[in-house]
Order: sequence, then structure tokens, then C-alpha cells
Amino acid sequence: MGEIIVTMQMSLDGIVSDPDRWMTLSDEILEDHLACYRKVDAVVFGGSTYEGLAQYWPEAEISSESPVERALAKQLNDLPKYVFTRSEMDLAWRNSKAVTVTDDESFIRELSGLKRGTGRISVEGGLKTWHRCIRHGLFDTLWLLVHPVIAAEGDRLFASAREQQALKPVDCKTYRNGVVGLRYQRE
Repeated sequence: MGEIIVTMQMSLDGIVSDPDRWMTLSDEILEDHLACYRKVDAVVFGGSTYEGLAQYWPEAEISSESPVERALAKQLNDLPKYVFTRSEMDLAWRNSKAVTVTDDESFIRELSGLKRGTGRISVEGGLKTWHRCIRHGLFDTLWLLVHPVIAAEGDRLFASAREQQALKPVDCKTYRNGVVGLRYQRE
């Protein structure tokens, strides 16, 4: 039937917004993202997140100094990308398709349809997309990369959760730069 993997970078205090202020990536983390992308059939982005990533990743395939980042960029560039948006967008990043989402009901319908028809999907953000996935229980796996920093200001990941959701821990990894990767599955 498929699987929805919600993936995000998060500060120790649960902040997910403005990651450029506090996020510390490494080739080790990028290697795990590459392994994840090799196992998924598509990626979902919100419109704002898509715009920022679409400016970076197509060029990173050629211009990055990191061999791991170039491989990650190629894999991500080749994957089908679904952009959940309220309005029309110019989608220049190859293999991108706009999906019109006007409210929670259309979000649930479209993401559930992708899960049934596409297979394994990685939901990469942004904040509104993650909040909808969590609020409506639209994920099978939650992959949190928790950075060793208290961001203090910003939007919290679980702020929109409306009810308790039981999760089962399935993996924990500490990276050399102090980031902790946590994977949970819904029970």
C-alpha cells in the first residue's frame, strides 16, 4: 500500500523553522539521506520549501565539492517530486509536479492517494505540510534529526498535534557532529 516517511531537521527544543540558523549538516548525515532517497519512490514538498530547494539541488549535482552531496543531488533530482501548493507555481526542477491543495481535506485526499499509487514517499517539508501530516496522523515513519542546539525561537514541530499518538522507536543514531537521528513508526 505504500509508506509515508516524514523527515525533518529539528533543534533540541523542537524548533523546525529557520534551520539555516542552527542546523549543522555533515557528509555522514547526507549519506543517510542518500540511502533513504534510494529507497523511496517520490518526495513531497510544500510550495515555499520547494522554491528554496529547487534553487539549490539542481546545481549541486555538478557544483558541490562534496561527492556525497553530488550523489544526493543526483538522486533527489531524478526522483519524482510532488509540490503541494495552493496556487500555480513555476516548477523548473526536473520531475516536479504541482498538486493543488486548498484545505486539510484536499491534503488528506491527495497524500493518501499518492501513498496508494506511488509507494514509499518522503515528506520533506515545510512546516505547514509537516503540521498537517502530524495533525492528521498521515505518516508511517517519523525520522527526526535532532541538532544539539536550543534554537529558543521559531515554530515547533508538534505544535499542531491535536491528540496523543503512540510511536514505536525503531532506530537511533548519534552522528559525529552531535546530531541524533531518531526513527519512529506509528503503532
